[in-house]
Amino acid sequence: MDPIFLASAAATWALNKLLDHLKDSAIKALLRSEGLDREVGPIEVTLMRANLVLGSVPTGSAASGVRIRNKELINHVNKVHQHASFLANELDKVKYQCIKQEVKKKNLENASIFKSKMKSITQVGTSEQKISGYDIRLIKKTADELEKICNDVHEALVVEKLGQIVEATKNMDIDTRETVDSKTETEVVPREEENDIRQLITASASPHQQLLVLPIVGDGGVGKTTLARQVYNDQRVKDKFEMMIWIYVSANFDEVKVTQGILQQIPKCEYKPSTNLNVLQGSIKKHLTGKFLIVLDDMWEESQGRWEKLLAPLRCTEKGGVVLVTTRKLSVANATGRSNAPINLDGMKVDMFWSFFQTCIFGHTDYRGKKLLKIGKEIATKLKGNPLAAKSVGALLGKKPNEHAWRNILDRDEWKIQNETDDIMPALRLSYNHLPDRLQQLFSYCALFPKGYKFDKEQLIRMWVALGFVTHERIPLGDAASYSFDELVYGSFFQKEERYFILHDLMHDVAQEVSAFQCLTIAGPDPQEASQSVHLIRHVGIWTEMVYNEGSMERNETFEEKLDKIQDGDILKSLESFMLVGTYDENFSAKFAKTLEKLQYVRLLRLSMHFNVDALLSSVTKFIHLRYLELRYTSQERKPLPEAICKLYHLLLLDIMHWSGLDDLPKAMSNLVCLRYLLVPGSGSLHSRISRVGQMKFLQELSEFRVQEEKGFEIAQLGSLSEIRGSLSILDLDNVKTKQKASEARIKDKKHLRTLSLSWGSASARESAAVQKEVIEGLKPHDRLAHLHIINYAGASPSWIAMKGLESLHLHNCMGIDVLPPFEEMECLQKLSLIGMSSLRDVDIDMGLEDDELELSEVEIASCSALTSIRLHFGKILTKFDVKDCVALSSIEGLPSSGQRKHYVIQGCPQLPADTV
Repeated sequence: MDPIFLASAAATWALNKLLDHLKDSAIKALLRSEGLDREVGPIEVTLMRANLVLGSVPTGSAASGVRIRNKELINHVNKVHQHASFLANELDKVKYQCIKQEVKKKNLENASIFKSKMKSITQVGTSEQKISGYDIRLIKKTADELEKICNDVHEALVVEKLGQIVEATKNMDIDTRETVDSKTETEVVPREEENDIRQLITASASPHQQLLVLPIVGDGGVGKTTLARQVYNDQRVKDKFEMMIWIYVSANFDEVKVTQGILQQIPKCEYKPSTNLNVLQGSIKKHLTGKFLIVLDDMWEESQGRWEKLLAPLRCTEKGGVVLVTTRKLSVANATGRSNAPINLDGMKVDMFWSFFQTCIFGHTDYRGKKLLKIGKEIATKLKGNPLAAKSVGALLGKKPNEHAWRNILDRDEWKIQNETDDIMPALRLSYNHLPDRLQQLFSYCALFPKGYKFDKEQLIRMWVALGFVTHERIPLGDAASYSFDELVYGSFFQKEERYFILHDLMHDVAQEVSAFQCLTIAGPDPQEASQSVHLIRHVGIWTEMVYNEGSMERNETFEEKLDKIQDGDILKSLESFMLVGTYDENFSAKFAKTLEKLQYVRLLRLSMHFNVDALLSSVTKFIHLRYLELRYTSQERKPLPEAICKLYHLLLLDIMHWSGLDDLPKAMSNLVCLRYLLVPGSGSLHSRISRVGQMKFLQELSEFRVQEEKGFEIAQLGSLSEIRGSLSILDLDNVKTKQKASEARIKDKKHLRTLSLSWGSASARESAAVQKEVIEGLKPHDRLAHLHIINYAGASPSWIAMKGLESLHLHNCMGIDVLPPFEEMECLQKLSLIGMSSLRDVDIDMGLEDDELELSEVEIASCSALTSIRLHFGKILTKFDVKDCVALSSIEGLPSSGQRKHYVIQGCPQLPADTV
């Protein structure tokens, strides 16, 4: 990739981040209060002009094919990046002080301090916010330097025939709108070899058969993993095997870790964790007792001895086992499959590939535009029959279906540097070069993760948001990031694998290539080396899985030396994200603790802690710029979360899901007023420990809220939390006494809420039924709620319960409800659960007929002591019907004949006639 293009893209992002800071309402208000807002206007104009100048560099090199040859430009562009990042971080400090003072003010108000005293203290606090004239002069001076640098850049571009670049840009498509087809699923590559592989492995799935090892060998991106996955997911294959195991191996082959991975995927396998291969292999012999299919994906290890050592316990089972191996190297295939000829997977045949390529572009093969099809065939010949290249370039062509755009792609310089007949890297680079700047930034960051990493979409988009990679003026940043992720999936930059997403190894290579100036990954004995421009490194990821083994922590001085390479203070001061994921020994921990102390502006931190925990946490609590913090603590020694965490006022996400033994939260959690996500261990009961949670008005996850009489836990705390989404359980509603108080929770305003659970402390006495009825009326949710649970409720059925959009209704121990809602109005209802409904005498469910039939498919009724009859009126048969322990139930009408029943269970109902059951 062109280094000038990469540097200018990074600098452009830094300028945008600085501009966002200057537009921030809190900073604007502070500047206005100091009479400095007039100074900022000219600075913004300068920065926007700098952006326009830099914008011509990536546009020219990425889209037009014109390359800038003046390498001195890199130094100028890098200076822009450094100055912009520095100023953005300084303004970040200003905003931190703004938030800090707001928190102080709110806490003083909550403490009910006398107004006069509060006023004097608040004024003292406000004085801490002041920006000195020197500060604004520094910003002005740096902006002037930026303007001078950008003038130099502009003059250099003119020398480099900027006119040629601009002209090429003008010739690009007028319509630059990006459209994402609704078709986002990865196209399935049809392969003749699939049937052969399926027959071979199913034939070996019988007792007393020798272990079959079958390698699939082919070039990168040719479809080896896709083919193996199709076979693995084929129901005919699944029916033959009792155990299905998939292991991603990659270049870091380790017999111990592969064996551990196999054991972890054996159903109901309980084995003692160990790093001793003999012990692990003994567990394999003990637990791998049935017919099994094991896929070892992306093998690189050529050592016959190590391979045979791994297979030894598998050969002993004689239960009918198959090991399917995918590899790029024929030498690996020969070593692993000596007794079986490997399946050689080449590029797709011309006709089949052309049909597949058309599907990747248009979604079908019926397009009839002759000019485009002619150009498309010429492009197809450059893709060497490779499915990954077809998906990537096809998605690019599908966005701009016009002759000029396709001709431009066909004539690009990237094709001229194909090194071998099977080289598809130019095609992948081409797809990257045509991504919008905003998507290039998001994709390139993924180089920080090791090959084979399983990306969780929600986790990754939260990282993007925390780092400021995502901006949008009209929709929430999380939604904007989600849409961007989907665009990358559509362009085949990500591939879906069950509930996760992965980068193909070749796509990962592209990401590393374009992020070399900004990202440094240390993932094993041979990590990616830092680029020469180490001062531009902004993100470091350290992944220890391939270096240290749990249970046997041998010192690895070679790996420690890798950490030494980033000890340069300037590098650490400028880092924006830092990850240490995995286990490690005490020596590495001590060295890492010193590294952590030198960080200044880090915004994202993922940290696995095993030793020196107090020292590590002491450093973490000083990082006032943090937006994303994930802490893993797995020691048997219990340790509370430090109270100082609550001073990280910028935090958007705090992930402590893997903090062992955590049974409480710091008392001042509500000071984290910018927090959107609080991920805690278990079911989320720790959320109910947050006092004054109402201050956290941006919070999107609150699994549980327990109403208390204690100040800070009133139900009104929920009133300002309009961003809550997902699931919310409100417990101990006994402590709410009036409809007005219940209404203060403003449940109806929580438009993103999908599941609501309302629970009273116990099956309450009837004398409180009227109060509870009033309370539940005040808790009416919005009409898009999908799931409703009402528990231990004594009042009559709430007036709002028959919601049209409700998908499931669970009524448990609701002793006052004797009449069910009209189900015919609940047109989306799929699941009904009635448990312990002591006043309910009749259940009459009429789901309609034909076109008006409702969706109800599951009914569960249990422990309804007064229930005497159930009447069912269905056009379709229920898929699940459970009736248990209803001692007075004497009739069920509308049951289908026994031959038509699917999952029907009726038990513990002694009054029912025998023929009913």
